Amino acid sequence: MRIIYVDVDTLRADHTTPYGYHRPTTPNLQKLADRSVVFDRYYCSDSPCLPSRTALTSGQFGITNGVVGHFGAAAQFRMDAGHGPEPDRPLLGQTLGWGGYYTAAVSVFAERHRAYFFHGNFRESVRATANFGDEEAADVNRAAIDWIRRHADQDDWYLHLTYWDPHTDYTQPVEWTERMAASGPVQAWPDEETIAAHAEVYGPRSALDLHHTAQGGVSRSPVPHNMPDAVRDRADFEHLINGFDGAIAYWDHHFGQLMATLAELGIEQETAVIVSADHGESFGENGSYAEHGLANEPTHRLPLVFHWPGVTDTLPEDARRNDALLYNIDLAPTLCELLGLPIPHGWQGTSFAPAVRGEEIASREYLVLGHGAHTYQRAVRTRDHLYIRTYHPGCFRAEWEQLFDVTADPHLTRDLLDAEPELATRMRAHLSEWWHTYAGRPGALPDPMQATLQTGPQYNDPVRYAQHLRDTGRAHLAEDLEARLAHLTVPVSWHAPEQPMLPRLVGRWQELMARSAGNPSA
Repeated sequence: MRIIYVDVDTLRADHTTPYGYHRPTTPNLQKLADRSVVFDRYYCSDSPCLPSRTALTSGQFGITNGVVGHFGAAAQFRMDAGHGPEPDRPLLGQTLGWGGYYTAAVSVFAERHRAYFFHGNFRESVRATANFGDEEAADVNRAAIDWIRRHADQDDWYLHLTYWDPHTDYTQPVEWTERMAASGPVQAWPDEETIAAHAEVYGPRSALDLHHTAQGGVSRSPVPHNMPDAVRDRADFEHLINGFDGAIAYWDHHFGQLMATLAELGIEQETAVIVSADHGESFGENGSYAEHGLANEPTHRLPLVFHWPGVTDTLPEDARRNDALLYNIDLAPTLCELLGLPIPHGWQGTSFAPAVRGEEIASREYLVLGHGAHTYQRAVRTRDHLYIRTYHPGCFRAEWEQLFDVTADPHLTRDLLDAEPELATRMRAHLSEWWHTYAGRPGALPDPMQATLQTGPQYNDPVRYAQHLRDTGRAHLAEDLEARLAHLTVPVSWHAPEQPMLPRLVGRWQELMARSAGNPSA
């Protein structure tokens, strides 16, 4: 069996044709979906990029494999010591290799995120360009199609392809954006009133700080033909969505070229093709725009179009959709079952191979989703509801707890936390049960999210960002951010501090002593 896994960064499921989008963004993906099983409730266990792909290829939650974020201790994969991998928790690619499959990748992901353990999945890894990320689809195709042509007469290989086009910044030629703009209207939500209210939601990639950088200040759109400077009204929002949809259409065009190459080589009917993403993208949900910075529905829900030749192409129409609650860590055991390979004991996912064969499968009662790059959050997703718990808001206006009925309120506009106390208690219990299963039993390692709360997420400095809010006439929002982070500002080092603390301590003691002596200005 030949297998191609197509990993499209930031491909939001409900902006694709197989998921009912009203614009024709992905006709080539739809052609594949016509002979595939499409999974409607497939979620990344951890987001964004680094945690998601680590979970995918390790078969484990970030709380176990160690990667829940993009920085420091939150981004350190728990490797095995010694001269070989732990046999009970190998990487997906290692497992496939032991089963006789030649594994390769065309991906710059390992370099972009310094995730060099990712190379452990592959005997061969190709970087299509010298870039550290954001390669154009044409460049990825050039390397991928060359690889496929050289291996077309061979069997039993697995090729991982990473495309970046829907990730900001949207750099596709403007004609793709214009084509999508002409193909149909932009969704009605958010309306003008909602966008105006989002001016009170601060943070990088919020409505008014759409291009705020970690170095401080607001930069203008780097691609003004595809992205506005900010989202101040419906025109700006439509501009942004046109750019995102244009990026997806541009990727889909090149995906069509990839599929045409398989047909030209006569191996299309002998090659499994699986299309998914590392995460999605928020477009106004929770006040976040063009970003994947929260443990919410649009960030964690993924597309999954799963074509397995000789199996999915013969299924009846009613067996081509599946709505069981699934994680991306379920993919690795699914591939093993379909290929007749043993599933490693240490993987935490569950195979959904029966669903690929058109059979009914049981759905989980709930999923737990984690984010650790722009904020530290965990969420509980049931079939209808989403509960979000914030452990560190970063620089974003993230509430400590929220509860939504996603089925009735897909844009997450009505917080039910106070109105549904029993439901909120049940969702908290699910989160606690999950945490104790993976971090609260003998043999468990520390939860990396808990262990890095003092450092916090990577992107943006709260002090600089608070000053930016003041400089742009939003002092009340700076005060709100500072109040949320106030109890996080007393450093307690586990061992020795990184820098000598004596001057700071002396100065602080002088302030306190002056105050106790009756100097109110101290």
